[in-house]
Amino acid sequence: MKSPELKHLMEMIVQCLNQMDERLTGHGERVAYGMLTLLDADGSFSSEEKAKIIWTMLLHDIGSFHNPDIKDLLKKETDTAFSHSRYGYLFLNYLGPFPEYAGVVLYHHSGRKEADRSDMPKRLKRLSKCLQVLDAVDLKQVGNPSVTLEQMENFLNAMNTERYEEDSIRAVKEMLPKLMRVLKSQEEIHQVLLGHLEQMRISQDIQEQLLRMLVSSIDFRSHYTALHCAVMVRVSDLLAQLCGLEEKERRQVHLGAILHDLGKIAIPSEILESPGKLEGKDWEIMKSHVSITEKILKGHVEEEVLQIAVRHHETLNGQGYPYGIGEQGLSLPQRIAAVADIASALSEERSYKPAFPLEEVLEILENLAENGRICPYVFGVLKKNKDMVYEEALKAGMEARAMYETIYTEYEKGQAWKKKFLEIPERRLVF
Repeated sequence: MKSPELKHLMEMIVQCLNQMDERLTGHGERVAYGMLTLLDADGSFSSEEKAKIIWTMLLHDIGSFHNPDIKDLLKKETDTAFSHSRYGYLFLNYLGPFPEYAGVVLYHHSGRKEADRSDMPKRLKRLSKCLQVLDAVDLKQVGNPSVTLEQMENFLNAMNTERYEEDSIRAVKEMLPKLMRVLKSQEEIHQVLLGHLEQMRISQDIQEQLLRMLVSSIDFRSHYTALHCAVMVRVSDLLAQLCGLEEKERRQVHLGAILHDLGKIAIPSEILESPGKLEGKDWEIMKSHVSITEKILKGHVEEEVLQIAVRHHETLNGQGYPYGIGEQGLSLPQRIAAVADIASALSEERSYKPAFPLEEVLEILENLAENGRICPYVFGVLKKNKDMVYEEALKAGMEARAMYETIYTEYEKGQAWKKKFLEIPERRLVF
């Protein structure tokens, strides 16, 4: 079933992934296309299995959102460096709708021996070793866009078979002419992948799970923002219900709240974690997250969902951003999201402030309402139900914190185990 509010889920996710680094625009799609070509040649995977694997391949670098410097993707990833492969695996395993394929991503910057040592089924080990080769091939052409078929064949021939499996190299070589033909045609790749994904009936729950995983991978870049979306969504949901919105509008508020900070993927971590008040150029960069969110979502979600997400920093007195819209242009669902965003931020610890207690949160919000910044009606509803809303906000925060700590604990444990027990040569891509 397709959600009417989420018109083009794949396009939206790809747009977000492309914000990581302009050099890697389309990287996830190209790797997914290469894997799909191998799956078609294999013939043992069902259409639904292939669709789940495509989603996993599209998101194989989701762990890179945590790391502001992605140059390791273009050169090498060492055992002591941040491992976006392991971090991405944990997101796919704990938060994704298809955790059975997460292990394929875990080893995509490791070696064939690590994949073989894993407890994955044999057919998934093979996918992981193929992903290692496909990822290296695409990063080769990212580093050298004018690379020829002959040069790419030489690149594959020179691969270190201690790291890359010979059968996987051979499989990629066999489909290389087809792959090289479409590498320059991102639109063709996009349409082929979209055609396969549309064959899979994806429920609203799975769609939302994919989006929440994407948002969490952005929020978890900083422990100061790790709880924000979860708390903001819970407060938005409650206020939408308490304000008497109908089911369709409540759903729009819910999705707008989930998506409201997608643009922060493009904001440097040092700005997100700045210990003081942002000013000048840094403040302008921070404010740009709203226009980046709009760019990612425009045309891919229902218009009201888009506006709820984009207008969460607008104010009734017209002094907000990005457009300075003012009271007449802000719908009740948009006002609800704006109040929920501020209430959530006030109740959370940030790099520049502690978490405020309930009474202080209410005092600040009341002042904002009196000064024409937030909707007095929505604030009044929140104040009337303050204990219930605050309790639910704390609960949402605790749930998000527990997942954050689980992922980081597993990440650190895995990195320590890898360093202590595995004898793996330095990772070098043959570029």
